[in-house]
Amino acid sequence: MAADKQIIMNTLNWILNENSAAVFTIDEHYVQTAVSLPGEIYCEAVSHHYHSAVDVSLESAFINMGFHLEEGGNYSRRYYAADAAVVEKLADDIIKIFEELYRSDPSKPFEVTEL
Repeated sequence: MAADKQIIMNTLNWILNENSAAVFTIDEHYVQTAVSLPGEIYCEAVSHHYHSAVDVSLESAFINMGFHLEEGGNYSRRYYAADAAVVEKLADDIIKIFEELYRSDPSKPFEVTEL
C-alpha cells in the first residue's frame, strides 16, 4: 500500500497534541518525526549511511526539499509553526520522499508506529 496522506496528517496532528513521535515505514525505508519544541516537528529520513539501498545521489534532492545531511547521519529538517498548512506540507514531503526519492514499492505495507 502506498503512503496515505490522511493517515500521515492524522498521525502528525496526534504527535503535536501528545508531544510525541512517530515512524512511517515502507519496506526498509523510513521517515521519523518528533515534536522537539512546541510548534516544531523534527523530521528525519533514512540516508545511505544507515541503509545501503539508499542512493548517495539523493542528497541534492533532499537539499532541494530543505533537508540537510550531517556526516554519518540521516537527512533531517525542522518544520516550524506547526499549523494545518505546515502539517499538510510535511505530509506531502513524506509522500514525496517515499514515492519519488526512495521509489518505495507501493505493494509493500505502509506502516505507522506511534511512540
